[in-house]
Amino acid sequence: MKALLAKEWLEKKRNLKWIWLPVVFAILGLTQPLMVKFLPEIMKAVGGIENPDALLQMMGEQTSGTILGQTLASQFDQIGVIIFAVAEMGCVSSDRTSGMLAFMMTKPLRISSYLNAKWISEGVTAFCVLLIGYLFSVYYTVALFGEMEWERVVVAFLIYIIWFVFLVGLLILCSTSFNSGAASASITVVVAILLMSVTAVGTKWQMFNPAYLSQNAVAFLANGKGLEHFVVCLFWTFGLIVLLYFATFWVMKKKPLQTENH
Repeated sequence: MKALLAKEWLEKKRNLKWIWLPVVFAILGLTQPLMVKFLPEIMKAVGGIENPDALLQMMGEQTSGTILGQTLASQFDQIGVIIFAVAEMGCVSSDRTSGMLAFMMTKPLRISSYLNAKWISEGVTAFCVLLIGYLFSVYYTVALFGEMEWERVVVAFLIYIIWFVFLVGLLILCSTSFNSGAASASITVVVAILLMSVTAVGTKWQMFNPAYLSQNAVAFLANGKGLEHFVVCLFWTFGLIVLLYFATFWVMKKKPLQTENH
């Protein structure tokens, strides 16, 4: 396991993912509070709007909690998901097409060990880049709009990371199932968009929607409590994550270890 994890870290280091991914998410994190703060000045500079402050009033009360929630719902849920999916779309398929997977399986290596290394490396990567972006957003939100309850900040992030781990698991499954990294990223992003779109329906069936956790994280930042059926959705998502792991294990056993890349 240590050797497999070392291989994953080395590969990310060579691809500079440990540099540019945190930088990108840091930019996403600080974008929302800066944009809300300086939106009136931007509108005045651009012109065409006589009273830019009225636009902010139409957006509703902008508290520190709501602005930080907008970072999760607007920046991370949209641009962040796309960037991460594109960055990690070949996490398994690239090993298969290059022959690395077939080579590693000639050693006394179990499929479960390989998958565990992939899940740990991708999960830790997602956690780290999201944490960096989130901390930047928290810092600028507090600096520009005032203090917030730190318990809400921590709990909201922990809720949100579970939703993102679900997407990571889906991405690993897609990368295992398809030889094309573009197909893996596209399916992951489309599924994420569909699940996030369904959250607008507002029915009791949201308890079966993993994207509902993102809405709960936003609600917790704004109100200090989750939405209805939050606990059911939380455990349901945990179950889906486990299901994704075993589905990936099953696909790896069925698919050839090496596929020629034409």
